[in-house]
Amino acid sequence: MITPEKQKGHIYYHCTQYKGKHNAQWLREEEITKQFAQLFKRIQIPQEILEDIVESLKNIHKGKSEFRKQQFEVLTKEKARYAKRIENMYLDKLDGRITTDEYDKLYKLFREKIEEINIKLANLQKAEDDYYLTANYFLKLANRAYDLFLSSEIEEKRQLLKIVLQNPNLDGKTVRYNLLKPFDTILNYVDCQLWLRG
Repeated sequence: MITPEKQKGHIYYHCTQYKGKHNAQWLREEEITKQFAQLFKRIQIPQEILEDIVESLKNIHKGKSEFRKQQFEVLTKEKARYAKRIENMYLDKLDGRITTDEYDKLYKLFREKIEEINIKLANLQKAEDDYYLTANYFLKLANRAYDLFLSSEIEEKRQLLKIVLQNPNLDGKTVRYNLLKPFDTILNYVDCQLWLRG
C-alpha cells in the first residue's frame, strides 16, 4: 500500500511496509503523477476505433430495442388481462355470481400479478438505460482520461484513479497496479496493438 507524506515542502509517496520492513523507496508526487498520467494516455481510444465502437453499440442497440419492445408488448398485454379479470370479477360480485370472500382473494392475487408485471416493466427500462449510460460513460472517460487527469486537482485525480485501478503499490520507483474493468480490456488491446487496422 502507498501512503503520502510531506517533507521539505514536497509530497512523497512510499510503501506503508504493512507486511514487514523492506527497503521501500520514496517517490515524489510529481513522479508518481507522471506515471499515472502515462497510464491514462495509454487507455485513450483512437478516434477511428471509437467511431467503430460507437457504430457497434448502435447495432447492438437496434437488437436490444427490438427485444425490449417485444418484452414490453408481452408484459403490457398480460397486465391488461389481469386488469380485465378484476373488472369482470367486480361485475360477477355485483351480480352475485361470486361471493365477497372469493372476490377479495382473487382481487388480491391479480393485484399482486399486476405489481410483479409493473416491476418487470420498470426493470426492463432501467436495464436499457443503465447499459447505455454506463457504456457511454466509460467510452468518454477512456477517451478523455489523460486530459482529465492532467487538468484535475488532487482529489479529482484520486477519484479518477479509484475508477480505473486497484491495489496500487510501489516496486522500487515504479508504481504497480491492477486495472478495473473495462479499462483492463482497453489496455490489453493497446498492449497487443489490436487498435491497428490490418
